Amino acid sequence: MNAHVLVARLSKARLKRAIAMGNAIAFGIGLWTLLFATSFYWLSLALCFVIPLAAIALDTVTRGTLDFEARRRRSPLSLATLLMVPAIALGCRAINDLNFTSYTILLAWTVLAIAAIVTLFLRFDPSLKSDFNQLTTITVFALAWSYGVIAFADVVLDPYSGRDVSTVIRDKYVHVSGNTKGSSIWRKVAVDPAVVPGLNPWIEVRPDLFAALARGNTVCVHQGPGLLGAAWYDVRRCKS
Repeated sequence: MNAHVLVARLSKARLKRAIAMGNAIAFGIGLWTLLFATSFYWLSLALCFVIPLAAIALDTVTRGTLDFEARRRRSPLSLATLLMVPAIALGCRAINDLNFTSYTILLAWTVLAIAAIVTLFLRFDPSLKSDFNQLTTITVFALAWSYGVIAFADVVLDPYSGRDVSTVIRDKYVHVSGNTKGSSIWRKVAVDPAVVPGLNPWIEVRPDLFAALARGNTVCVHQGPGLLGAAWYDVRRCKS
């Protein structure tokens, strides 16, 4: 057997093992972020942000050896899982945990980001234009990852002080998947509707903060203009 062929096969074998291990890690972190993020909340979000970037970097280093085929049986060297699972978890956490007064600006930024990401993929690998399956994988990744990153950046990196309005928690609600043995992914508290934009008393709450909030607690509804112009609000402890 030609030495170059042998080296190539050995390299592919290592890549298969690395991708299989990466898939297991991505599934674990994605599942934790979606269902059990009452602990290590920000760490799980950071990993969901980084893992797809690491997968893209690996594809760049291997110079086209890998692909983004969604059906893994057809391609053991596919990075589809590493791209989509963390991205979907990040996007779902943004949907479940953040509150915006309007989604128009947020969606506009997301559309621009999707177009930029897909364009970059096509720029470095023009063959993707003729592969609907891989292009779909990349588009789904771009949608979920972009929305999650943009939504969290708008809130977490908001440089403006905003304003706080004091209120009292009237009720709490947890949506449970899989009946009583399932895991919660939607957590809300109800406050005085007069202090909430849009007069909706129910506000989404991060899973790592939900347990610390009880009925009757005095809290503040904080409102901010957003880093990217998408006004947002949340429930937090009032500053003394």
